[in-house]
Amino acid sequence: LLKRASHVRGELKMKMRLLTASFHGFRSSNSMEVIRSNRDLAERLKIGSIFVFKDPSSKSGIYKTELLQQGINGMWFLNRSDEGVIYHKYFDPIPIKTIALVLMAVSRFSNSYFQLDDTDNIL
Repeated sequence: LLKRASHVRGELKMKMRLLTASFHGFRSSNSMEVIRSNRDLAERLKIGSIFVFKDPSSKSGIYKTELLQQGINGMWFLNRSDEGVIYHKYFDPIPIKTIALVLMAVSRFSNSYFQLDDTDNIL
């Protein structure tokens, strides 16, 4: 598994970009209005790290967001040949480092909006 670390990070980043965009409602467009809206959404998600909560408005259910579960399932449990199925004993319970890795991918996706100008579109 360790030999695949770089590949895993790249694959997770790609999968979480799509999941995060869909889950939080980021839109794909070259429109300055949509780009600004996406940037504002990313900023709201970063304040107090509310993206890690099941209910961001009340900040309850820390690390119980459906996005986290979708990311873990999509990355390690999608089919019988995935690592989570083959090496199930290492995923019971899900390691804290795995949770942190998935949340880092979500955070990096949101951070990418702060480096955009009005001509960029990352989706």
